[in-house]
Amino acid sequence: MTENVVLAPPEALELAKHLDEWAKWRQTHDRTTADMDWDQFISKSREKAQWQAGLATEIDHWESPHAIQLALTDNLMGTAHGGHTRQ
Repeated sequence: MTENVVLAPPEALELAKHLDEWAKWRQTHDRTTADMDWDQFISKSREKAQWQAGLATEIDHWESPHAIQLALTDNLMGTAHGGHTRQ
């Protein structure tokens, strides 16, 4: 990928400055991933992403029973109260 990067010196310098700022930001912004070592930063970031993906899956599992609970409540309330459902 980097072999295709062709920048004039002023643009290359500007890009280098932005990348340096980003490197400093990533080392301090998120305590769960911050690391001065690039490989450690990537490793921690992958672990965090996997954890977040797992959490999202768990939340999806919570939503299904909740939807069932609401549907049952609607059905029971409708039967018990002459067809009126909760609002």
